[in-house]
Amino acid sequence: MVALGWNIDFEICALIILGVVVALHISKQYVSIRRSHLFLAMIAVECVAILCNIGLRQMLIYHGISIGTAGIALIDFYIAVQYALPLLFMYYMVVWSGKSMIYSHNRWAFILFWLPIVSYAFVVGRNVVEQNLYRLDAKLGYVETSAMMALNWIAIYAVMYGLVYAVVYIRILSFERLSVIGLSGVFVAFGAVTQYYMTSAMYIDFLIAVTLLVLYLVAQNPADMLDGNTKVMSRSMMDEILRRDIEAQKTFELIVLALDDFKFVNKTFGVTTGDIMLMQVAHYLMTLTRRGRVYRYGADQFVLQVRHNEVDMNAILDHIQERFRHPWITEEVSVMLSTTISCIACPEDGSTMETLVDVIDYSVLSAKTQGKGSVVFARDMDLHALRKEKAIEKAIELAMDRDTIEVYYQPIYNTEKQCYTSAEALVRLNDEMLGNISPEIFIPIAEKNGMILKLGTMIFEKVCRFIAEQNLKDTTIEYIEVNVSVVQCMQQNFVEELIEIMEEYEIEPNQINLEVTETAAVNSLSVLQENIEKLHSKGISFSLDDYGSGYSTLGYLHQLPFQIIKLDKLMVWDAFENERAGITLKFTVGMLKELKVRIVAEGVETQEQQKHLTGIGCDYLQGWYYSKAIPGEEFAQLIQATG
Repeated sequence: MVALGWNIDFEICALIILGVVVALHISKQYVSIRRSHLFLAMIAVECVAILCNIGLRQMLIYHGISIGTAGIALIDFYIAVQYALPLLFMYYMVVWSGKSMIYSHNRWAFILFWLPIVSYAFVVGRNVVEQNLYRLDAKLGYVETSAMMALNWIAIYAVMYGLVYAVVYIRILSFERLSVIGLSGVFVAFGAVTQYYMTSAMYIDFLIAVTLLVLYLVAQNPADMLDGNTKVMSRSMMDEILRRDIEAQKTFELIVLALDDFKFVNKTFGVTTGDIMLMQVAHYLMTLTRRGRVYRYGADQFVLQVRHNEVDMNAILDHIQERFRHPWITEEVSVMLSTTISCIACPEDGSTMETLVDVIDYSVLSAKTQGKGSVVFARDMDLHALRKEKAIEKAIELAMDRDTIEVYYQPIYNTEKQCYTSAEALVRLNDEMLGNISPEIFIPIAEKNGMILKLGTMIFEKVCRFIAEQNLKDTTIEYIEVNVSVVQCMQQNFVEELIEIMEEYEIEPNQINLEVTETAAVNSLSVLQENIEKLHSKGISFSLDDYGSGYSTLGYLHQLPFQIIKLDKLMVWDAFENERAGITLKFTVGMLKELKVRIVAEGVETQEQQKHLTGIGCDYLQGWYYSKAIPGEEFAQLIQATG
């Protein structure tokens, strides 16, 4: 019910808030995408609804219930406009999700989406004919009937549908932002119900205006949608738009520009000059096509999206290359820039957003390796290798989630005690689709994408659990060797994490030996030295793996407290094929003995190798001559049988 003299202060405040939102929109660059158009439509609809509300109030004040046909039409129009807003909000959220095409594939999603729209059309259409949603009372003025609750519930349903969609599909939203939108939506829905019973002040439009302001700040703020420096669309906007286009099965091409040696420009001419040049490049790209979109993909990388067959790709590439043959000029300097270019077609080269990003990164790397100014096409690259790498990534992630990563143990023979006194822990990965994957393949991939941190911790914990469960300290096994990745070595909490796991399983420090590869030592010597010294001070020993595999090691042999040196198997094998290599191995062992370190020879496969390596002074032997890497249960049985 609306009384003849209801307070319109809330309506005025709502118009002021909407005016602020419009002013903010006008003062900043408008991002022309569908949800931006829908947002402006919501503002326009709400403004019209408020003006209709105020106009209706004035008519009732001056004319009472004798408002005539025009007044009745105004009421019907007001109701239709007011309750169209929740439907626009629902559609806005669906468009934002990038999953709007789901309705053509999912029957229930289609029905649930169209249900409030059809219901709204029916209720509003019936009201136009029968005026059953309200009545005009001489004393009370405009009075809503119980039938109006149907529209209120339709509005609540639409708002809730949109919010649920945001929770399920909008990946780019933080929990905090999603919470703000959700609470605002619930607030408005609650207000719509209470407004039905509390009619002295029309505050529902004020709540809607506040919600639209919140939505602007959270979702429509150009500062979040555009790159702050270049004013082209941001990486997050690229993710949103390309996901939507892929979902809609649109075909398009991407031209990726990666400026060459741009750090040199910033270092030589200053960051301010560099930013100006980036802005010039971005604005130039925006002039290349009428309907194309430009995104800032990285610090010195841009992506130009063009519709398939809309423009001549070769002509655009020629235009870009020609432009980069001329200097980029600021008020202070004139600089020649160079760029590598990658061309990617969707869906041919990538049919999902995830694979498309992988192809972009892979193609940029490929272009960079070919030299400055190179142009590469994804169709000419070996994308099979990329897809295989991504399949292995998924296999690693799945194995860690399911805890199916296995640890095998390869016994190490002590030539002095003539028994097994240690073993190397080796990780094994078996995937349902890919089968057995070699550690030499999946470990570098895990290092590259950061999964090695979780994987390394998991392996170390499995080893500690195995030592504790098998009570290895009561056997001939003195310690287990565990490989340490270079990425793990660079972590600040590396030492604390290992110590915590060892304490959990009550493992003595001398029961663990950490293996470090030569490449790890070369790439992060200072960090490695700090962490090794911390762990060494706690009683944990270290071995240098793959000695002699081609890297310079004498320098850090002097600096790092390695107790064990493991001779690379290729160095061992070459010694039995080449006389000079044999002499080198013999004197290498002698030198290492002088340094008071213990020596493990890897790759021992024959009795001849066993005798010779023992004879020249190797302390430990490891290889298939003794045993291949075997599961923990078999290793425990082997130790019991030979101990």
